[in-house]
Amino acid sequence: MSLVSSITLIITVIIVYYLLINLFSILFRITGLPKEKAGFQAVSLLTNAGYTTGESEIVVSEKTRRRIAMAAMLTGYFFSVVIVSLFINLFLSINFSKYEEQLISLFVGFGSLVLFFLFLRIPAIEKGINNFLDSLTVKVFKKAAKENYISVLDTYGEDAVVNIFLYKVPEFLEGKCIVDADLRKKYDVNILMYTRNGQNHYVKADTIFTNKDVLIAFGPLASIKDAFLLKEHGDKQESKVKSKPAESNSITVMSNFGYQVLADINVNVVPPILADKSLMESRIKDYFSINIMMVSRDEKPINLTKDTVIEKGDRVIAFGPYENVRTVFGDAQDSEA
Repeated sequence: MSLVSSITLIITVIIVYYLLINLFSILFRITGLPKEKAGFQAVSLLTNAGYTTGESEIVVSEKTRRRIAMAAMLTGYFFSVVIVSLFINLFLSINFSKYEEQLISLFVGFGSLVLFFLFLRIPAIEKGINNFLDSLTVKVFKKAAKENYISVLDTYGEDAVVNIFLYKVPEFLEGKCIVDADLRKKYDVNILMYTRNGQNHYVKADTIFTNKDVLIAFGPLASIKDAFLLKEHGDKQESKVKSKPAESNSITVMSNFGYQVLADINVNVVPPILADKSLMESRIKDYFSINIMMVSRDEKPINLTKDTVIEKGDRVIAFGPYENVRTVFGDAQDSEA
């Protein structure tokens, strides 16, 4: 095989793998997985590289995701064993001078696909696709729903960030506003936002949930199940993220809700507004509309109270306007999940 043929073969295999990774990543995202986790699962399964038990649990314990994973593993194996062999035999047998025009057309086609996926990476286009996939997820789950269930997006010790699909509003919430139901006091569950008729809404004191609403909630996973009588549609996974020494805080946007975000922050430098002050004294919620949902210290969630003081090395889960989160915690290398 000539050098040109070898390079052409390698480029072709890389392009096909790239297309497959994007395809299965989209399928995982439709089931409710965040972008970052969906891409990781797709790469791991297609390459048969394997991954940790904690990461795999989010897939193997849920029926739809398990089927997608099986398809990805079979596709990866089939591509590795059969498709690559066919490519090699094809390139060995082709008379390149005879089929020059056909080859040019083939690579123009592959080049067009690559340009198309690069086009999809443009921030504005990517944001539109994310919104579409989010709405598609809601529609798919609503259509299949016969009872309340959750989709676990991520877990932090015993706490979890979840989508709650309400087929029927639980009795303790039926006809009651969020304040009267006293959800946070009874179950230690925070409802961050909710979706109704495809529109995102902020939770207010007088908010009353109805059938078919989709809630974004944070709290102990066991308490969420008890409160909403849910059939789990996701999986609990261990989260063991160690803060690495750095000169600035690291912010990862886990989920977007309009201009509001759920952010995972590794605090390497305590912001001035929080330095040596309790959460109540800092008034971070009053000044910046940022809710501190969880604080993890030495890899263990701590009991969050009004007197809690954020320290260097803490891991913080916060909810609020994206620009305000960046202003307070000052990160230049944030990434969207």
